[in-house]
Amino acid sequence: MSARTLLLVTGLVLLSIGCEAREKLLSEKVSIQQVNAAATEISSTYHDIGWFTGSIYIAKDNKVVFSKAFGFEDKLSQRKNSVNTKYNLGSIMKNFTKVLTLQQFESGALKPTDTLLKFDLGFPKHVASKITIEHLLNHRSGFADIFTAQYREDQLAFDTLEKKLELLKHSALVFEPGEKRSYSNYGYIVLGVILEKVLEKPFDEILDQNIFQRLKLKNTSFTINKNSLNQSTRYTYLYDSSHKAVGMTEHPSPDGGIESSVVDVQKFYRELFYGNRLLTRSKKSTEKAFIKEDKSWQAYGGGLGVSSAVEIDLDSGYEIIVLANTDKLVAEFISGRVQAFIKTGKYEPIKPLAINYAYRFYIKNGKAGFYKDFKQAYKENNYNQFIGRTINELGMQLVSTKSWDEAFDIFSYLVLLFPKAPQAYDGLAFAHHTKGDSAKAFKIFSTALTLKPNFKSDYVSNNYGQIEIID
Repeated sequence: MSARTLLLVTGLVLLSIGCEAREKLLSEKVSIQQVNAAATEISSTYHDIGWFTGSIYIAKDNKVVFSKAFGFEDKLSQRKNSVNTKYNLGSIMKNFTKVLTLQQFESGALKPTDTLLKFDLGFPKHVASKITIEHLLNHRSGFADIFTAQYREDQLAFDTLEKKLELLKHSALVFEPGEKRSYSNYGYIVLGVILEKVLEKPFDEILDQNIFQRLKLKNTSFTINKNSLNQSTRYTYLYDSSHKAVGMTEHPSPDGGIESSVVDVQKFYRELFYGNRLLTRSKKSTEKAFIKEDKSWQAYGGGLGVSSAVEIDLDSGYEIIVLANTDKLVAEFISGRVQAFIKTGKYEPIKPLAINYAYRFYIKNGKAGFYKDFKQAYKENNYNQFIGRTINELGMQLVSTKSWDEAFDIFSYLVLLFPKAPQAYDGLAFAHHTKGDSAKAFKIFSTALTLKPNFKSDYVSNNYGQIEIID
């Protein structure tokens, strides 16, 4: 080897080592002390604006490096939140259901290619023969979501898996199974029914025996335990930054539920990614189901009075758990900013929730000023959520607090923004319907049907008294 060649090879080796060193330096750009400071600032800011009450828990290489709680488990009794407080996990429940399903793959009781036809659940044959368990796990079944008008009208009436299963059992698929991906809570309800049928046990027993007991999760339960000293009360975060207790709005099921603490949630994910008590990590099915190409995993849950977030980074060893008894995705906003700080040393500025910003703008500028200037102001303040969704959510909250004049103003603005969208008229009709003016609701919804004759209300199953459309 010539001296020149040797010099070139040596240079390449040093360059390679230099790249590795730089990558390592980048991955350790911030110290644990800096992470603590950022996590404190982020979570405190969300609490100070009234949005966040809950707990945040950060571990690195399975060692706790930050834990803090804000607000109250229950405002009436003034019990403070702690790392042991039990919060509802929302859709993070799906990760537990996925683990239960993969366990049955390992045992041989189920296969990913099994179709619904095998389980005789009552679906039409032409549907059951096309949908596999793998489709259900990955939201590729073609099922619509569970939130039909019938379900929204009285969610607590659907207190069994069988009742929930009936909701879409005879409805047309949204797309051919496997054709694309579309999030469906209903698909996970079907998975729960399959697990019950295969194991011949209620779903809550399957969950308790195969996950809770294995990991000794003593501060976790499928349903609310009213006698638990650590059980939190759920509060919805309103447009005016106040809180309203909402209680339980849905019965837990394989698509959403579980009451747990940040400590127990971290135990679950730690075992899932680093242990073998839940699943065999060497199995390809486990890696395919949970580990992404960038060696990370995120899981989120939300609902009325519910917000939960998990951020796992297998490369850096960080695990971030944020659980809240307030809603509007606040846990997700916090965990995402902490994770961004760990990776880059910075995070996006914190600003009010979109509907809170909209309400403040409405109060400050009045109806005329709101109609004239809000759309431009919304854009200039870098709110990226679809403006129609923001206005609709604000209108619905105003309806829930019986702020009728404000609600009518907001929904009328939605119609002004989207005069050809039947959904806009549905919202305005719902406001009048809820106030008790059924004639006005009927008339407004007629416009929606003029725009789209087969349109179905998202809120009232009989289309406000209009002739129902039969599938």
